[in-house]
Amino acid sequence: FFFFSFYIFYFVENIRRMAKKDQKKRDIILSQDNALTTARYKFDLIEKRALYCIIRNIRANYIEQEDGQRTLFENLIITIKEEELQKCGDNTKMKNIYDALKRLRNRDIEINNEKMWLSIGFVNYVKHIKNKSYFEVEVSKEVLPYYVELAQNFTSYSMTVAIALKSTFTQRFYELCCQYQNKGFFFYAVNELREMFMLENKYPRSFDFKKWVLETPAKELKNLYDAGQCDLYFDFDIREKKGKEALSYNFFIHSRQTEQQKLLEYESAKQAIIYITTTISRFSKSDKGYVKRVVNAVQLHPEIAVQVAQKIQKKFEQYIDKPAKQIGAIIRVCLMEDFGIE
Repeated sequence: FFFFSFYIFYFVENIRRMAKKDQKKRDIILSQDNALTTARYKFDLIEKRALYCIIRNIRANYIEQEDGQRTLFENLIITIKEEELQKCGDNTKMKNIYDALKRLRNRDIEINNEKMWLSIGFVNYVKHIKNKSYFEVEVSKEVLPYYVELAQNFTSYSMTVAIALKSTFTQRFYELCCQYQNKGFFFYAVNELREMFMLENKYPRSFDFKKWVLETPAKELKNLYDAGQCDLYFDFDIREKKGKEALSYNFFIHSRQTEQQKLLEYESAKQAIIYITTTISRFSKSDKGYVKRVVNAVQLHPEIAVQVAQKIQKKFEQYIDKPAKQIGAIIRVCLMEDFGIE
């Protein structure tokens, strides 16, 4: 069993290392404070894509450079190549880039939590250096820490995925799904989503809100997931309603990571049950009914299989010098007290 445990641990860690190494080569992972993920703001598609480019440049200045200052901030001036912003709108015209950057400069981001309230414009100014084909952008020092992973709780997501999304609602839900990915689910009241997305006066009918704000991003992420171009998707159901009106929703996150984890957990449980069956049979040769009861109990609750196997292994090692019959009795008491298996 020790060998099996070591093998599974080595196998899982090796997969994680390979996945991280491979992802580093082909993707850019951005991070932001959770407070910014759930902040109240509204950008259009090109603005949000431009914002992702700015975040990428902030990362280059403060994360990827070893001497980057990560505790004290001044306003940051970054440069972005013309073609980088043109890709935000599928090779959009320069006038559209100007318009998007002007709107971005005038947008407010509002963060309101138990610690503080902050309302700020993300971009202080934008300048197009035409003869050198790049844009100069100044980012406020007040918002920089939210993009430099200083917070204890932050959201990481793929820039490759985020910048390719075709709906601003999909962009927001993708970030939310990344925030709650390890948990596997999250829920929000409709009023909270309206405030977060600045939709208080839009989609007043529950049907329209569900169709455009929830179903559209759910469908887009699922299609990208099925095509192998996104690492997760979500579905949802009504959590609370009043009459025909939905008041809140549950959101369930599905990802390749969770599917791999389920497979590993299944394999671990299967091997653990084999170990349990073999060991219990060895120490309870005269009571085949007991062996069957233990195996049935574990098969009904496979989530405890590894714990039961480890407990049996521990008792066996602890009393290895005792007669087999006595070890069997000790294991019986242990399984009854710890897991209710009689």
